[in-house]
Amino acid sequence: MNVWRLTAANTMSLEQVDPVPEAGKRKIRITKVFLNRSDALLFSGAKKMRYPRIPGRFAVGLISDEGSAHFPKGARVLVHTAFPAPSDGVEKRDYTEEDILLRGYTADGFLRDFIWVPEDELSLLPESVSDEKALLIQHIALANAAVEKLGIQRGEHVAVIGGSMLGVFICRLLIYRQISPILIDSDRRRVEFAKSCGIYYTAPEDENLLETVGTITGGRLTDNAVCIMTGNMETHCKTAVSCCKPGRGVAFCGQIGHSLPIDLNEILKKRLTLSGVSVGTEHIPAAINLVANGAIDLNVYRMNVRSAFDAEALLRELLSRADIPVDEINVLSLI
Repeated sequence: MNVWRLTAANTMSLEQVDPVPEAGKRKIRITKVFLNRSDALLFSGAKKMRYPRIPGRFAVGLISDEGSAHFPKGARVLVHTAFPAPSDGVEKRDYTEEDILLRGYTADGFLRDFIWVPEDELSLLPESVSDEKALLIQHIALANAAVEKLGIQRGEHVAVIGGSMLGVFICRLLIYRQISPILIDSDRRRVEFAKSCGIYYTAPEDENLLETVGTITGGRLTDNAVCIMTGNMETHCKTAVSCCKPGRGVAFCGQIGHSLPIDLNEILKKRLTLSGVSVGTEHIPAAINLVANGAIDLNVYRMNVRSAFDAEALLRELLSRADIPVDEINVLSLI
């Protein structure tokens, strides 16, 4: 089978590997893989990881073995990115080890013809959800996890700092629940795209931000805040804390590969509750329903589908371009 492997920063090889079945796991034929700029940063070495590593953090595929009652042969499935770190339950774990691994980052990913995974790391896909849309479901699940974490009530205002795809999904889920998001970002393109998705309240991340937020909320700060771990994260973290009402909560959503300074004095003075949301696996069934029922419209995104043999070229392109369209989803096809 074909396996694409990162052997060092900016170095990818295509290998021919004999498949090795794994007992107790389903054999999945990978059909589509979603790559974005975070994958490109891992490829370049700007975002640290251990080599060698098979890239690709989001994928869909087909059951290609004999299947089972729940996952019959030929069924389309979403393969979960996050999964528990292997443990025999006896050997002591190093406290520095991670208990949740992420395929394509801290574990081998999906850019290969076949992968073997246990059934509890698979989700069946309904016919109404295309492969390309299914590749975005785990982002929606993570967004849903962030919304649930804060326990936000109908009619409240929530500052969402960061207009990435994840930030847009969080805003749309809040609107679906009759909660008012304020999307905050310094990138004009992201703000304009958010408006085109029906996100009414937006604000530039500048020196007048609190005045802008006060105008929207009637002279108050927001009831809660969600900080997306992307872009200028230092500024985003400070913005989230400054926008949030005393006594409420801030959720930090996503993954990063380095530490960030947090102003504990401001957090203590405002008596804020901080929470981290890095995976949303338990919310995947809800996310599938949201997409299948049209509650989250993914037609606003343009799907750029290319051959898996263009993987390295795509990663280099994502690194070199400063004007990647905010509505473009890059998908590699393996069949």
